[in-house]
Amino acid sequence: MHIEHEEAMREAFTEVDRLSRLRDRPGASDTEIHSLYVQEETIDQGWRNGPHPSEWKYLKDVHDRWARTPSDMRRMLAAPGADRLDGVQRRSIEQARILTAAQRPHSEIERGR
Repeated sequence: MHIEHEEAMREAFTEVDRLSRLRDRPGASDTEIHSLYVQEETIDQGWRNGPHPSEWKYLKDVHDRWARTPSDMRRMLAAPGADRLDGVQRRSIEQARILTAAQRPHSEIERGR
């Protein structure tokens, strides 16, 4: 994956995360929720059908894992074989950790560093 593509992927994923947070916030109207969902899906579909779908899926998967079970992610990173992750995967793990940090208690954020 060329650096330009990786940077574009990271920007797109950050936007999907932002749209998701806006969509899920209290008080969002049905019309707004639908509009935000359509925007998210358009970005997601572009990357799923683009030249780097596996890297996009990996980023989505680790984001979901950080959001749901950060302790499992920390264990995974400490496990044998974690050093075999490539640079794009490591940066995806870090991006996902940062994006989901606001959802976790402060003590969990510190341990994740």
